Amino acid sequence: MRLRYLQFPVLLLCSFVASANGYVGFSVGSTSVQADLTSLDGGTLDDTTALSKFYGGYRFNKYVSLEGAYFGLAQASVGQVGTGSNAVSGSVDMKALGIYGVAFVPLTKRTEVFVKAGGASWDADLTRDTTTASADGFDALYGLGISYAFTKKFKATADWEVIDSPNPEFSTFSLGFKWEFK
Repeated sequence: MRLRYLQFPVLLLCSFVASANGYVGFSVGSTSVQADLTSLDGGTLDDTTALSKFYGGYRFNKYVSLEGAYFGLAQASVGQVGTGSNAVSGSVDMKALGIYGVAFVPLTKRTEVFVKAGGASWDADLTRDTTTASADGFDALYGLGISYAFTKKFKATADWEVIDSPNPEFSTFSLGFKWEFK
């Protein structure tokens, strides 16, 4: 008897999931990092390091979606530079959470280009020798990319993205895969 009362909510939930246009994805690539360590009595750090990105979103129609992402941006370091009392080392560890709109332009049945714009909340730890400083903020995120559909639900993606933060500055390039729930 109680199951009869659950039929409507379960049916409603199933119809929502069946019509959902959600997606999830994973990308790996590289991050170009430039950090100013002068606040820590250091120089600058200019390095390229690995990137990992997990993301998901909801596609409202063929042309527009809303997406959120976690970026494991940078773990870059410079070993000891100089000798004696002038020897220094430096590192940057940075992560971000982003939310942004994505606009798609289909090129062919399987290929589409896209642009994205929104914002990202980021956190960075800057280290010089044993002195550490933290920086964080919420800044503009923008980028562009291309995707190729192997099947209706499985796509390969290539993205270039920038979070316009003052220090450290970085841009990313990544390749990955996206699964759509159509």
